[in-house]
Amino acid sequence: MAESARINSVTALRDLKVALNQFIEQVNIAFASVDAEIGRTGQWLQQERPAYYKHAVRRAEDAVTRAKSDISRKQYMRAPEPVSVVEERKVLEKLKRRLEELQRKQDAVRKWAPRWEREAMMYKSTCRPLTEYVSATLPRAIERLEKMAVAIEEYLRLQVSSPDLKPVDSSAFGESWTDQPDAFVLRSTVEKYAHLRAMILSPEAAAELRPAPLETPWQAGTVSPPDAESIAKLSVADALPGDDDLVFLAWRAVAAEAVFLARRPGIAPPRPDSRVDSGWFIGPLDKPEQPGGYACTTVASLAQLVPNIRSILGLRPGCLAILASGTVRSILDEGDRELWHSEAT
Repeated sequence: MAESARINSVTALRDLKVALNQFIEQVNIAFASVDAEIGRTGQWLQQERPAYYKHAVRRAEDAVTRAKSDISRKQYMRAPEPVSVVEERKVLEKLKRRLEELQRKQDAVRKWAPRWEREAMMYKSTCRPLTEYVSATLPRAIERLEKMAVAIEEYLRLQVSSPDLKPVDSSAFGESWTDQPDAFVLRSTVEKYAHLRAMILSPEAAAELRPAPLETPWQAGTVSPPDAESIAKLSVADALPGDDDLVFLAWRAVAAEAVFLARRPGIAPPRPDSRVDSGWFIGPLDKPEQPGGYACTTVASLAQLVPNIRSILGLRPGCLAILASGTVRSILDEGDRELWHSEAT
């Protein structure tokens, strides 16, 4: 028989709920700030700086070549009389030093870009238990506290009208709020996932990205062959995008263990580079509003990294799929009807 709970203040439960909400908000702000900084630095090292130094080195090499030509031209024009080229050689040496400095910085960027990516992944792996606790366990705790407070308030109202009621039995609230199943969270699959479509990269922003192969290890797993065959038989299965069609990703999705794949409805406008936008966007299921930057690759490149992913990419525009640790958790059609559901872990 469970022990009775002595209730001195229902307000304490409300205060704890407020404190937990504030803690979650502060942790999320901290993680968002760090993730944004990691994303900016990664983009700076992997895209901005390499492009800058590539052009800067080329300009410096051209300047050195022109300085050498100036010296040779002056000597040739004054031949056979000797001519002073002291000033020109000073300029040449200065340009050479500038070129060497740019080349050193270019080599440093090449060295630090992959190292930064590895360190960022290690940081995210280390923080994953805390993020999961904050995003899943604590919200269940808050909902449990609210349920407890409502039940206690109801009991107290009954006790006022019926003084002979027995003390509240703590077993009415379950053994532990941390052990509550996901079913306790009163949200349907559609409510959990349909809003993710709002995170799809706009065609205008997508048009500014250029395709590149993905070299970061994929963490969300792939579609099993039996699931791939079943998905191909769904009513929303459509023609597969071409190998050279483009897929857009949030940087955080590549290292995430759970991702969503959403296809933009309608036909994308023509891109300036004449490439075809498939409409597919892949984002992290955890904190999807924090992409950490964006990447663009081809269907063929993504399929090489994630075998059997074509089964999902063949779904028609407007569809949304959830892939977590090699399991297709859910597929919604363009009308938010769930055509696939799996809670396997």
